[in-house]
Amino acid sequence: MKSSLILYLVCPICHNDFSIINAKKTRDEVNSGILVCNNKHRFTISSGVPRFVLDETKDFLRTEDAFSAKWRHHHENHHAKDWIEFQKNWFLERYEWKTLKKFNDFLNTKTTILDAGTGIGNSAKLLSANSNSQVFALDASQSIDFAYKKYGNIPNVHFLQADLRQLPFKKRFFDFIYSDQVLHHTKNTATSFRYLTKFLRDDGHVSIYVYKKKAPIREYVDDYVRKITTNMTVNECIEFSKDMTYLGKSLSHVKRKIKIPRDIPILGVKAGTYDVQRFVYWTFLKCFWDESGNFERSVGVNFDWYSPKFAYRHTPNEVRKWFKESKIKIITFKEVESGISVTGQK
Repeated sequence: MKSSLILYLVCPICHNDFSIINAKKTRDEVNSGILVCNNKHRFTISSGVPRFVLDETKDFLRTEDAFSAKWRHHHENHHAKDWIEFQKNWFLERYEWKTLKKFNDFLNTKTTILDAGTGIGNSAKLLSANSNSQVFALDASQSIDFAYKKYGNIPNVHFLQADLRQLPFKKRFFDFIYSDQVLHHTKNTATSFRYLTKFLRDDGHVSIYVYKKKAPIREYVDDYVRKITTNMTVNECIEFSKDMTYLGKSLSHVKRKIKIPRDIPILGVKAGTYDVQRFVYWTFLKCFWDESGNFERSVGVNFDWYSPKFAYRHTPNEVRKWFKESKIKIITFKEVESGISVTGQK
């Protein structure tokens, strides 16, 4: 934790300022210590990361344990250069920035940025392009430790283990909030969105991505299977995720296209020509396979879906309603099979 971070933090319980006791430092980095507010609420700093997670409910812990396990097994794979490049391009396309220059020009107008659900920190690195800004990257899971180890030396990036539903910041503090593939893994996506946007300044921007509701049979199968997999041990769910990956891989080897001559509304199927594996994937069953042939990444994607207790899907109308209720004007709205990406301005 950078020593300067304390200037921006407040207690997530009572919103008072902090002081640090028992600090052990290396140069300007606080490696360990205790944050104490005026009301004596205490939060630890360990391994260079301040820890603010308070929720100890079973379902929350199950979800965060799932992501902690995912990144323990797959962080090296997702810190690889080819994945970081893919993630960057995916981000630019999904949020309709088109080019990295356009996005960096946007970042140059921002001073305080929240990366709400940074995972292993690749997004925080992308958001740190403007050296005059401060990026606050948080995650509730232990993935934050891998993020800190990889990117903790970036001067304008701060890493925190925190729950995006109980933030250690003042309201209206951020002029850009980014939360990609995270809100749908909280107890209530809409409630989490409304809470998060309370920390957005007037005229500030927010970008989110959430899962989109799938075809009816896929929704039914997802719910049926997830009732079982969310009660598995982590290792059991990893093995199941491997089974789904092998299935996706086998289907991809069919190398055949199928043609649907007309829409089938009851099944949520539109007319068109489909690759067999993708048709099964979008319509019937989550069995992801990475076309680049990376087995471990595919296992991670499947595990990301089957293990967390919370994994909600939403309609475009639901998402538009959240923005309207929070008085945030939608700037871009992109809907694809997998999910919905939105950028809005308060």
